[in-house]
Amino acid sequence: MRNTRYRGLGGAITTTVLAVLLTLLLMIQLPASAHADENRIGFDINVVAENGDDISILGADVFVEARDAGDISIAAGDVTVEGSTRGEVSIAGGDIEIRGTIGNDLSVAGGDVTIETDVDGEVSLAGGDVTFIGTSAGEANIVGGSVTLDGTFERDLNVAAEHFEIAPGSVINGDFEFKGPNEPVLPDGLTIAGAYTYEYSDLDAYFEGDIPEVLLPVIAIAGVAGVAAFFMFMLFAGLVGAGALLLLMTGVTARTIDGIRQRPFSSIGMGVVVLAGLMAIAVLLCITIIGLPLAFMIFWLYPILILMGFIVAVLGIPYLVLRRDPRKTGAAAKLGIFFVSLLLLLVLFSIPGIGQLLFVLFMLMGVGAFGAAVLGRRNAQAA
Repeated sequence: MRNTRYRGLGGAITTTVLAVLLTLLLMIQLPASAHADENRIGFDINVVAENGDDISILGADVFVEARDAGDISIAAGDVTVEGSTRGEVSIAGGDIEIRGTIGNDLSVAGGDVTIETDVDGEVSLAGGDVTFIGTSAGEANIVGGSVTLDGTFERDLNVAAEHFEIAPGSVINGDFEFKGPNEPVLPDGLTIAGAYTYEYSDLDAYFEGDIPEVLLPVIAIAGVAGVAAFFMFMLFAGLVGAGALLLLMTGVTARTIDGIRQRPFSSIGMGVVVLAGLMAIAVLLCITIIGLPLAFMIFWLYPILILMGFIVAVLGIPYLVLRRDPRKTGAAAKLGIFFVSLLLLLVLFSIPGIGQLLFVLFMLMGVGAFGAAVLGRRNAQAA
């Protein structure tokens, strides 16, 4: 009874420690630097986008060096974009800075927004503090608590702000419409080619009813970012749970790691057989109405099996590389090896092209070794 209690306590401690280690891993993740035309998710991300490359990024601190880049979509805490783009730029974040030239539309929403750029398309900005310095070739729609403008607006300019300033040398070649609690003081030297209109608004009413058009692009970005963040949370929650489970399943874990260490290529083949075989069984079950529930269950278990394969690979590959017997490794050492292996593999998987191939191979190796270990245990019990 006492051993069972201590074993349960040890399992809880192991799970807690693993959760803390994975959290630390996320906090100290190495900066992800990559060439673009891809999707990136991480915390500290540096990206070079060039020659029309398109990028989509979800992160905490993002820096983009644009060299004639394509479309740029970012949702992050702090965002800095420098250089030139030929595509659309859509950003949602906290502290946002953009400097350079943009060859298409610009849509930005954030807490502190600073834009120092020439935009060949339309400009849509929303934020607490918004500063725009440059040129807008298309219509400009700007909403903010405090808005500061200095530049040339080739078409209509629509502003809603509580506090507003515009530089004396600014030029508005279209109509200028302003909404706010106080009519702005327009400086001498400001050029307005079209009509100027002021409409009283306390700004709270501005956000009631229909959503302002200026916010639609960034709301879409924020929605995508929220979904991506949810799946990131679920993934790492799965890593914590599955990792702790495998660490506690000492018998199956040891046989699985030993299979990866002694039979890596056979384990990959076994992984292909397991995944393909389950899929074939699920397809056959779909033919009959009675078998549909089982087929749906297999489809539901598929991603869990893939996740288990990845966890097993994280546990087993160090022993394959070091040629070390897992049975001679204590629980604390296994935990440390798991943490270091996860860190290194995440770095390898971030390599474009090669990383995806390595993930597939290691996942298949893990699935195959785990399947062989489970089947071997059942055969041993049957005998």
